[in-house]
Amino acid sequence: MNINEVYKLVSYLVDKYQGTYLSPDDFNMVINMAQIQYLASLTEDTGNPTRNPKAPTGMASSATLVDMISSFITESTVMITSQIGPKPGDLYRTVSIRTIDDNYAVRFVPADKVASHIDNAIDPPSATDPMYYELGSTFKFFPSTLASAKITYVKNPQTLKWAYTGNLSYDAANSVPANNAALEWGDTDVYEVIYRAVGIIGINLKDGDLVGAARAIKNEGL
Repeated sequence: MNINEVYKLVSYLVDKYQGTYLSPDDFNMVINMAQIQYLASLTEDTGNPTRNPKAPTGMASSATLVDMISSFITESTVMITSQIGPKPGDLYRTVSIRTIDDNYAVRFVPADKVASHIDNAIDPPSATDPMYYELGSTFKFFPSTLASAKITYVKNPQTLKWAYTGNLSYDAANSVPANNAALEWGDTDVYEVIYRAVGIIGINLKDGDLVGAARAIKNEGL
């Protein structure tokens, strides 16, 4: 489903159930709020368990969930300078961090527990058992010899935009995704995002209402 189809569907529902006009700016605001809400609903119960390789539960053990958000799971290299590495600009949630050679997991440690781990005489951070904590828009790594690391994470969805020309005609080239490309979400997930978008507006749909509206739009050639 592309952004124009989503805009038509949401606008149709607003007109049908509220008898009002949904401006493009309002649509762009609520659809982006809705997709973040939906992504949160898919990941919030994981508790970031895969930060700790000794607790392989939650998202790491749910093949169905991973499949649903597979297009948002990505990997990149974190370059570390003086123990500090920047977070990816599109980071939504960290899944795991490991050494650049993939041999060792980098343990997540809460900031208030760092000192006790560093001073641990039995199990301090090392090249084979490194750790990190979050520091604003960065990660801080231990030991100080780490020069880089790999991060697997859930990225933020692209910011959707229904663009238009002066007479409110759909501008495919300047929309996001552009040129009628499909959204990052699968069609089933797009419906879930739309349910949340119209819910933000104040419309509570019953089962089947959304599919029926989509069918009506198609039949009417809107």
